[in-house]
Amino acid sequence: MRAYRPIADRRRQLVEAGLAIAERDGVAAVTVRRVAGEAGVSLGLVSYCFGSKEELILAMATRIVEELAEHSGSEPGPDSTGDEIARIVGIGGVLRGVLAGMWAQIERTPRRQLLTYEITTLALRESGLEDVARRQYQVTLGIASAVLDRAARTAGVTWTRELDEVASIAMMALDGATLRWLVDHDSESALARLGDVADLLSTMTSPA
Repeated sequence: MRAYRPIADRRRQLVEAGLAIAERDGVAAVTVRRVAGEAGVSLGLVSYCFGSKEELILAMATRIVEELAEHSGSEPGPDSTGDEIARIVGIGGVLRGVLAGMWAQIERTPRRQLLTYEITTLALRESGLEDVARRQYQVTLGIASAVLDRAARTAGVTWTRELDEVASIAMMALDGATLRWLVDHDSESALARLGDVADLLSTMTSPA
């Protein structure tokens, strides 16, 4: 008898199965049947965890962005030492650290990063997936905003522009840098340009 697993665990398992298929064969190859086979579960369980293929694809895109956020290093430390250092380097230094952490994850997972563009393109082309691209952007914007909010609080500053606007600028820069890197693999240039972005974003803050 198969052991019971919480629905959240099952969803994570199926998302990882979908990502594994997509990394090997492309997003278009992700089907309920293939995900079930990859995860070693029934078709019914996949349908129970995800009401539609659109929900599964969106969950896959969300997981990729969550992984970047997890490597951003923007969470305040358990004591005051990290906060004190952050205030010394300023918001520019904090943002450079955030982007560097994300970039390290991007370099470790190039195939997974490519999927973000594949998902968007597939969603815009395939009938029935039209809403995925919009929701994908909204989810990414929310995660980016949360990362930038934590970075500002860590550095002891506030944003002088709407946080969604700042997050949109950061997203455009990171998306562009990632796509170019997937083509030329010039990490030094990518990090230099992201450093420029950190400097630009730091001008949109004021002391808290």
